[in-house]
Amino acid sequence: MRCMFLTVLGICAASSASAGQMLTDQVFDRYSPMAASDEFSRRVFSPTTFDRLQRFQVYLGKPAVVHTVDLSHERFDVFVPRVKPSSGYGLLVFVSPIQRWPLTHDWKKVLDRAGIIYVSAVRSGNSQNVYERRIPLALHAYENITTRYPIDPSRVTISGFSGGSRTAIRIAAAYADLFTGALLIGGAKTMGEEDFAPPPKELMTLMQRRMRIVYSTGRHDMPNVRLDGYSMDALRLRCVAGVFKISEAEISHEVPNRKVLQRVLNRLEKPLEAKLLSAQSECATALAARVDHDVKLAEGRYADGDKTAAGELLGAADLAWGGLDSERLIALARLIAPGFENADTNLKNRPADLGLGSSD
Repeated sequence: MRCMFLTVLGICAASSASAGQMLTDQVFDRYSPMAASDEFSRRVFSPTTFDRLQRFQVYLGKPAVVHTVDLSHERFDVFVPRVKPSSGYGLLVFVSPIQRWPLTHDWKKVLDRAGIIYVSAVRSGNSQNVYERRIPLALHAYENITTRYPIDPSRVTISGFSGGSRTAIRIAAAYADLFTGALLIGGAKTMGEEDFAPPPKELMTLMQRRMRIVYSTGRHDMPNVRLDGYSMDALRLRCVAGVFKISEAEISHEVPNRKVLQRVLNRLEKPLEAKLLSAQSECATALAARVDHDVKLAEGRYADGDKTAAGELLGAADLAWGGLDSERLIALARLIAPGFENADTNLKNRPADLGLGSSD
């Protein structure tokens, strides 16, 4: 049954590779500070959700656990190329949709020639919790590889397949200061829908002006091709300049072959062209006006005394624009639903967090 499933995915290839070295079941010991509870929540959740979580913790007097995984119980697979480029290795962090991703012979060959290290957590598939395991494990993988190997910071990509792709795009947005590229295969989430709001403004700016995002879903993979379309449109609406589609024509729900992967890597490692950045600047001006308009609508309804309508408009703006206008969204949310009246609003007075391991 397992081989039948992998055949559908296009990955039932030999596990050994003639190039590079595959290291399985690696144990890591460094906890990423980027996965620690407060920093994680600030980046991953919408502004009003993050603010409410912070105030709720203070109200309870019980801070969140710093880390949600115990690395001594986790395992990672790492592929190391034979030759290190003079500028340092590239890095590809991969989020799997299944228990363990069997890296294909094609991919090993391409990664080996490109000098790119691959790392993927075991037990990070679709059945695992996105917030408690899938995103943190990818961040811990990044932290440990970047401390063990010389990594070129301009060649760091987050990737995933199917459900892993849906997680990868969230990591790309929330951690645009760590990753310069994203490779999304088999369907991606849409920013501004469900629980995926734009990250804090400084991260969104990096996503808009630095990150290269390649969608590489097989052209026969319906409905994931449509999902990719919605996802790309949402990023372009939010003035993300580096959105590209490079896919294989004759495949369905599978990973791209060697030739397509090489094309994808070439695009991911190429800085954004001046014409794209110029268009992005023009887009950003119009976007700022739209964000301001939507937040003003909610503020106006509150000023008119209609808390219900103000709350609905606030919720829509919080999800659609998130970190693009955090301060005003949070301020309005506190007026509409203050809650936790006994909480100390100075969050710096909180007791120290307790959790698994440290980030040192």
